[in-house]
Amino acid sequence: MDTPNSNNQPNPNGERLSDILSRIGKYVEAREPEPTQTQRIPQLEAQPDEQPNLPLAVPNAVLPMPPEYIRSEAFLEISGFFTPASKRIENIYIKEKKIKEYTDNQGNRKILKTTIRASHGLGLPITSDLDYYRAFLKFCDEIVDRDGRFHMPVAVPSFRLARYAGKQWSDKTHKEIREWLKRMTLTGIEGAIYRAKKKNYDDGFVGTVFSQVVTKGETMRNGKSADTNYVWLAPWFLSNYYYRWTRPVDFTFYKQLRKPIAKSLYTLLENGWYAGDGRPFSKSYKSICDEFLLARYQHLSKIKEQLDPSHLELQKLQLIETWEYRKTMNGLDYIITYYPGQKFFYDQKQKDARRDLATQIKNGNPEEVPTTPPQLALMDRTLMILSDILNTCGDHNNEPSYRKIVATYSEPLIRMALSETRQAHLEGRILKTKGAYFTDTLKRLTQYREQRGIV
Repeated sequence: MDTPNSNNQPNPNGERLSDILSRIGKYVEAREPEPTQTQRIPQLEAQPDEQPNLPLAVPNAVLPMPPEYIRSEAFLEISGFFTPASKRIENIYIKEKKIKEYTDNQGNRKILKTTIRASHGLGLPITSDLDYYRAFLKFCDEIVDRDGRFHMPVAVPSFRLARYAGKQWSDKTHKEIREWLKRMTLTGIEGAIYRAKKKNYDDGFVGTVFSQVVTKGETMRNGKSADTNYVWLAPWFLSNYYYRWTRPVDFTFYKQLRKPIAKSLYTLLENGWYAGDGRPFSKSYKSICDEFLLARYQHLSKIKEQLDPSHLELQKLQLIETWEYRKTMNGLDYIITYYPGQKFFYDQKQKDARRDLATQIKNGNPEEVPTTPPQLALMDRTLMILSDILNTCGDHNNEPSYRKIVATYSEPLIRMALSETRQAHLEGRILKTKGAYFTDTLKRLTQYREQRGIV
């Protein structure tokens, strides 16, 4: 069986290093990338296996509006809980998403899935629900920054929630908020869920995001009438939030988006680029349709008609630099490759700046302590990198070996190898296992850097 550390040499029967380097680009040769005045991304090449090189740092991007970062629980971001609104999903009440593949201790191949089950009277949570959820996260940030912890229940005034979400107050808005509260309480999550405390996935979970909701005017436990809306968060959500299993989301940027698919793509692309350290992120058209519950078309012209309005919106706001469609080797599907724009790189710089500031505070530099707590919580990067490796390679029984890899290799090199592994898997180029391909690529890149004298 192929294991990450089955030997100390790259597999001589694997792909040629020149082929891997042609896909990864000259990033592997970079020593200390210097900021440039503008982000330069070469024009797309006609050859299907060539990917343009991207700079590692984008300085002082001029963005449309100042960002406002909120902390979002990381599992819900990848679970497919929210679906782009469309008439097509009105009669769909069950949605399933594959979270990860892995090999157990007995050598059996396992697939972790999460199922979202809607209430038949309410339907699946859609992008308008995501709007209010993002606004609710702003409430959560304010509470934690002020009090240091949550006190249940969380008071959620409808008018203020609407204002945070960027909605005009109306009877329609009031109705949407009441339905959002119900969906967050009645929509079921079954199957796999990430437990930050255990640092692993828990299969067989059954629960919701909100444990209970009391809307304004309803009777509270003490017999009094509720003066506003009150929310009790589910224990799993609270635990993940406390254990910092969160990702930063630019709420200001999100509120500028108008198209439902664009709102869902924002989450998908941010996670994909982050895991690949800013490298181009690829996704099959079929998997996008499955995740967003979109009608699937065969002809490229119809696919572009379906997706490109959202692509253009994200490009206008500088999240996407460009994108390209490419047929799969069997000709039955398309691979869509997204190239990150200035907005993504700007967000990464801001996150790193906050992390550096928090490190200075921890090391005892009182002059660096801000007047208010930073919005972005520190994330355990070792755990995040390990989680990304396990999600990509799937063989959970090799976790000790992957921990050694995280301790031995630099994060940029690991993420470069992960990005190449995901791309190779998507295009059907992996002959053995993803774990073996990943470690082999990592060793090849390391030896290449050593031979070239690259530190």
